[in-house]
Amino acid sequence: MAAFNFNAGQTNYTGEVLEDLLTLTAQDNETYKEGLIHIKSGIQKKYALPSVRLGKIIQDHKPTPNSSQGEYEFAERYLEPEDFMVYLEFNPRDFEQYYRPFQPKGNLVFRELDPKVQSVMIRLLMERKIEYINHAIWCSATTEQKAKVASSDGNITAGKTEIGSDDDAGPMKYFNGAIVRMLMNSAAEETSEDAKCGQIKVAGTGTFADGAAVEKELYAMWQATAPKVRKKSGLVILMDYKSWDAYNQYLSDKTMKYNDNRTENEHRFQGKRIIPMVALPDDTIIMGCFTTGVDSNLWMGIDYANDEEVLQVEKLQANSELYFFKMLIKMDVNIVRPSEITAHLPFKYE
Repeated sequence: MAAFNFNAGQTNYTGEVLEDLLTLTAQDNETYKEGLIHIKSGIQKKYALPSVRLGKIIQDHKPTPNSSQGEYEFAERYLEPEDFMVYLEFNPRDFEQYYRPFQPKGNLVFRELDPKVQSVMIRLLMERKIEYINHAIWCSATTEQKAKVASSDGNITAGKTEIGSDDDAGPMKYFNGAIVRMLMNSAAEETSEDAKCGQIKVAGTGTFADGAAVEKELYAMWQATAPKVRKKSGLVILMDYKSWDAYNQYLSDKTMKYNDNRTENEHRFQGKRIIPMVALPDDTIIMGCFTTGVDSNLWMGIDYANDEEVLQVEKLQANSELYFFKMLIKMDVNIVRPSEITAHLPFKYE
């Protein structure tokens, strides 16, 4: 059989394989696939997310305008990607079925695997990382912030909430995810830097007893959302699967509603799309404008720690058949206009 070799012996990936990895890292997760996050790449240190609020800018016509009347308030939130690493060891023989068709017959040896084969193999190795990123976008918290988050009704003891805990792939502690950002913002003093772009509206906390409680909270959240935000085309309602299942059953049980259990109820409330999310903790509902465009209220900043060795796939050691996979990443998440988000969060922030 032909020799197995990644990337012609080089330790860094470029071109077709790296481009596939860049896309995979940012876009092959639930949050992006549902069109809920704008991704800004290449942030080496810090990236500002500006927000402008205009006050009374209309006044009577005068030869000399009243210069004290116009109000212009400028505030910034930031993306500051933090370092973490993906690392695992594997046996190439486990993936033989993928590269065997590309090997020549006889004693000839390929010096380099076809880029498409490398891409497929690395995708298989990175499946767990994709799940981690999707979860971390919403539930990450640095050690300092995790210590301030607890269950809002005592069902989860302090320090053991899903926020900032360990995902199956590793600890979610390298940056603050969207939910912690919301909690920090809602708890901030009105005069603080975090509140300059406004504050989110927390319509409720705690757990839902049943689907009727979910529907009641949806109406409360809708009424708490400003009409100008309701009219935005990108407004969606994000909901965890436990809450959606309860709400879906409640709708099915209503008189004159769907009674065919083979069909799921329409994912809409007041005409707005409801998106059940695997990544969200139980009893969580978030209403806001989330898109892949620059108008999104959720942004992710991503970069790679070292341009020369973005990704390494090499032999573990000379006398071993095992290879190692190593990838250095920098990532952060932030909300842009907190005042345009309404949420039910089952957590309290001290």
